[in-house]
This record gives sequence, structure tokens and C-alpha cells, in this order.
Amino acid sequence: MELFLQVSLEGESVRWGRIPISYLAIFLAGFQRVLYRTGEILLDEQDDIEPDVKRIVRRKQLRQLLELDLVGISEGSPSTILSFERSATARSVENGSEAIRIFEKALWELEKMQHATDESSFRFDRELLIAWSTVGDLFRRGVSRMNFTLHQGVSPLRVWYTAQGFDVISRHTLTEIEGYVFMVDFKRRRMSLQTSSGESVSCIFTEEQADEIAGMTRNYVRVKGEAVINPASSKMSYVRVHTIEPLSRNKESWQSRTLDELAMLQGITSETDLKAFYNTWPGEVDDKFEEFINSLRKGNLAE
Repeated sequence: MELFLQVSLEGESVRWGRIPISYLAIFLAGFQRVLYRTGEILLDEQDDIEPDVKRIVRRKQLRQLLELDLVGISEGSPSTILSFERSATARSVENGSEAIRIFEKALWELEKMQHATDESSFRFDRELLIAWSTVGDLFRRGVSRMNFTLHQGVSPLRVWYTAQGFDVISRHTLTEIEGYVFMVDFKRRRMSLQTSSGESVSCIFTEEQADEIAGMTRNYVRVKGEAVINPASSKMSYVRVHTIEPLSRNKESWQSRTLDELAMLQGITSETDLKAFYNTWPGEVDDKFEEFINSLRKGNLAE
């Protein structure tokens, strides 16, 4: 049977045909998310299909249409190559050309995202950006480049996914937050950060991240992740953690300043000449000070 898709992974952590299972799981989950979202986008573009029918097609056919079998993990001198074929279930679905169209669309969108230099025209589907960002999480784990080869027709479609391209994508998808980890719920896999402004931000993490986060409880950290927005309020509900790193406790934004430092920042200096305080209190006998105090007291009583 002919190969449908090959993905070559390059980098120190995936050399000579070896890849950690956790890395493989990240790639497969992220790429599946890419394909499903691309399928939904293309389906929405078909105006001749009723909305109710679209939902049924999404639910019942996308999974079958896009199902792949991982048939090989081989050495690519020195990369690791993942080889895929369409599953028997996918091949049994009549719309084989539609499946190819979805894969092509997903890869072409990746190519355009990486080379979009004009910020004003950077208009891509947010969920698709996040999905490709999830795949790109491997760039933080020792992968330097990915090469996708889709075998369709006479000429294969080849698209590179690079660390530089991932930086472009992540700038438009990931939120960066710094704060103090004051509470962690490992059962629900949630933690709460208190930012320098006093705001509390809820973050969720995966089971694989639990050990890393356990060592950062009651510490200052920087979190990069996917901000999930509440559509009703248009405010951030929580952040899905992608990476977390510790921050130094002596970081300037988190330091408690002394009274002298605060006074200096406000341009207030201490008086070194004690004579400046002479003859300032109680003042002249007829300086009306007592009358002034009495009027203030009467005003307060009247209120």
C-alpha cells in the first residue's frame, strides 16, 4: 500500500529513528486537532449544506474521513521519520478527494502562517493557530525542524515547519503571565497565580506537567499558554499551560521596597537641618490655629 503522509522530525531529541513516547503523543494529538479544525473550516465554506447537516457531518464523518494509521518509525540519518497510511475505515469513505483537500489546506495554512510578516494582515483561524502551536510544542523539547510530505498525485506536497515559524505562530496564540503560585489542586490539575497587580489567574495543566509544577508551588513563575475566553463576558476564563519556568525572587517587579526607596521614587528627601523645625510649633499666640481646629471638629460633628 502506498504511503499517504510522511513527517520527518529533526533535532537532538529525535535522532536516528528514536522518539520519546510523550513527544509522539504531543505530535499526534496536536496534528489530529489541526486536521479536525481544518475539516470544520472547509465544511463551513460550503454554503449549500444546511447547518444541521454540517453538525452531523462533523460528528459522524470527519473522524472516519481523516483517520490515519502509523505504519512506521524509521531512521532518516539523523532524523526520525513517521510514516502514515489512510486507515481502512478512511478508505471506505467515498470522499477520498475531500480528505486530500483537508490535508492540503492544513499544510498550506501552516506555510502561510509562518511567512506572514505583516501584522495587520495576520488573519487566520484562531483554533487552527492554537492547534499548530500545540504541534510546535516539540520545538521546546529538542526538535529543530519538521518536514511534512503529503503523497498526492504525481507531485508530493512538501511543507517545512521551523522553530522560527513556530515563534511567529505562538506570538499570536499564546499568553504570557508572571505571578506567584499560591494554590495548586493536583486532583483537578489547576493552579492559581497572583500577578503583580493583585489579580488572580486560574491555570490548568496536564498530568505530564504535574511533577514540574509541584516543584514551583509558592514560587514566582512565568507561564506561557493558551488563553481560553468566556464568550459571554469576553474575558479570560483560564490559561491552558504550555510552558512554565521559575523566576528569581529578587526580580524587580516583585521586590518590596523600603520606605526610604519609596520616598526617593516620589522625590521626598529627609531634612538634615534640625533648625528648619524651630519656631514652627506651637507658633504665635494669635495665629488662629486653635480656632481652625475647633471649626474642623464642629464640621465633623455636624456631619
